[in-house]
Amino acid sequence: MDEVQDKWICGFWTRIGALLVDSLILGSIGVALGFFFESTFVQIGSWGKLIGFSIAMIYFGMMNSAMFNGQTFGKKAFKIKVVDASNQVISVPKSMLRYSILAVPFFVNGAQIHNDDLLTYLIYLFSILLFGGFFAIIYLYVFNRATRQSLHDLVVGTYVVNASASPKDTDKVWKLHLILVSGVFIMAGLAPAFVSNVDQSEQFKSLLSTQEALNSILPVKYVGITDSTKKTMSTNAKTRITTYVKASVYLNENVVDDRAFAEKLAQVVANTYPDSTDRNLIQVTLIYGYDIGIWSLWYSHGHLFNPIEVLFLEDD
Repeated sequence: MDEVQDKWICGFWTRIGALLVDSLILGSIGVALGFFFESTFVQIGSWGKLIGFSIAMIYFGMMNSAMFNGQTFGKKAFKIKVVDASNQVISVPKSMLRYSILAVPFFVNGAQIHNDDLLTYLIYLFSILLFGGFFAIIYLYVFNRATRQSLHDLVVGTYVVNASASPKDTDKVWKLHLILVSGVFIMAGLAPAFVSNVDQSEQFKSLLSTQEALNSILPVKYVGITDSTKKTMSTNAKTRITTYVKASVYLNENVVDDRAFAEKLAQVVANTYPDSTDRNLIQVTLIYGYDIGIWSLWYSHGHLFNPIEVLFLEDD
């Protein structure tokens, strides 16, 4: 612990320790649910994160409120609690709002964004929540030493304090922190406008066509596809450049080891994305599993193919 217990404001590592305990508890719940409902979670895909979000909101929303004296099991173990500026525990609605501000950027991370969504206002909201929110929360957690309030605490006016200590005067949040965080939110909101020209390139359009072709094949649920370059250092200290098209294929069935199926997908890539024949490899990574936010389980297998060879196989 980085603060002594007679200080009112809780220290950074004490708070992280309590969060770790709570995460283990929620993770255990997720493991149990996954044991019984794995196939259901796989079918609903990224929407499964709403399940974990709801469970976590109930847990943190209720236990960080006056119902449980502002203490989750983790906070009780470390003798800290959530209070307002008057050192009073908060209501359930306020506690749930507090948790939502904290959790949304983390639950949005990894969401499967479809092509149509990339071309709408949703991408601006996604950018603000993910990049702006994520940066603000982590930055304030680490660098706001005066009040140790992160974004969710600042918005609802709460503090995490040592339960046995009396409230003491604290310095205000350094204005430069607030200016920096505000600037990041603004940049995150504007960023999609500056990169929107990418979706007008011929290569991007071609990749989208390939993605749509792969999405139409059963048991494919969702595909992410990229055209990439990788640099590696060889044993003789020379740089080796490998160009490849990578298709990350999420499945409704656990056939991640089925090379014949992966080869079929590689053939689709080679035939619908003309630039693939100029690349060294086509990598098809078959992925099966689920992520409900509080727990995830994934099986994956990467299959490598020569673009020219799969074209010849298609011709045969």
